[in-house]
Amino acid sequence: MTFVESMRDDDVCISEELLALLHNATEESVIALVARFRASDRAHLALHCYRKIHLRPVGLAIGSTCNLNILVQELGPGLGRAIFDQSRDRMKDEKRGPGRGRPAITLASSAGGIFPRPVETDENSEFEPGALLAAR
Repeated sequence: MTFVESMRDDDVCISEELLALLHNATEESVIALVARFRASDRAHLALHCYRKIHLRPVGLAIGSTCNLNILVQELGPGLGRAIFDQSRDRMKDEKRGPGRGRPAITLASSAGGIFPRPVETDENSEFEPGALLAAR
């Protein structure tokens, strides 16, 4: 693969307006927005968004509107297949229901259980409790 082939998605011109819409859109509005785009344009837009970590969910939503053949034809077998599979896996996870994919929060087993013993001071010691708080 040459450098030019690896940068194919950068040749796609994406307007700032479209990017702003994608940043603030819900998944349903993203799908409605890209529905009028050609399949090849959706594939390239999916890749562009997928490569930006903050837009990855948007990229996968767009990728879910493309079939495998288009993604592979436009993006190559590795990227096309990856976006296709991940977009379908994401859709399967959403169908399972909310909250099921998130692990339960647990506390450490020592939380609240073991504390060191208090330090006992001798009344005759030269240690003064206020000495540590004195202004320097």
